[in-house]
Amino acid sequence: MSRCDECRRNFVRTAIQSSALLMVSGCSGEPDPGRPADGGPRTDDDAPESDGTQGATEDGGACEPTCAPATDTLEFSFSTYPQLKNVGGSASQSAPGYSDPSCHLSIVVVARLSDGTYVALSAGCPHQCCIVLFNAAHMEFVCPCHGSIFDTGGRVIGGPAPNGLQKLSVCADDCGVYVSFP
Repeated sequence: MSRCDECRRNFVRTAIQSSALLMVSGCSGEPDPGRPADGGPRTDDDAPESDGTQGATEDGGACEPTCAPATDTLEFSFSTYPQLKNVGGSASQSAPGYSDPSCHLSIVVVARLSDGTYVALSAGCPHQCCIVLFNAAHMEFVCPCHGSIFDTGGRVIGGPAPNGLQKLSVCADDCGVYVSFP
């Protein structure tokens, strides 16, 4: 198989996966609570109003985080991002004060890989800085613009991206997921 055939195959596979992700997210007719109405990544301006609590436990009680939040920590609370409670769930948001090394964007994406296992990466694809999406069916991150594919460690496994996504430190507890950045 030639290199061009492999590139075309990866491009078609990624286009189909990206289309399926967009169709699935739009099938319910309900807006995704992790994204604003325009479908882009959530930013701090899009976040719902907070009542000052850190979230709630499964039984409805107040949630007390066990992860030590710092000034350079971004919170993905389960009350705001309930999709992160499920394996394959993902969310992205802007991280004030963070800038990824390739695109200098502040967007961070978090995905739940298995029970208790989360990953957080810079969301800007190093090829042309499009925001990557998590493909839960293949447990990989996909750039919807040009088909780059990244594994859960942020390494390039296909496409035109010249290098990987920055992997960030994650701590999760009963309240949510906390991402620390350099």
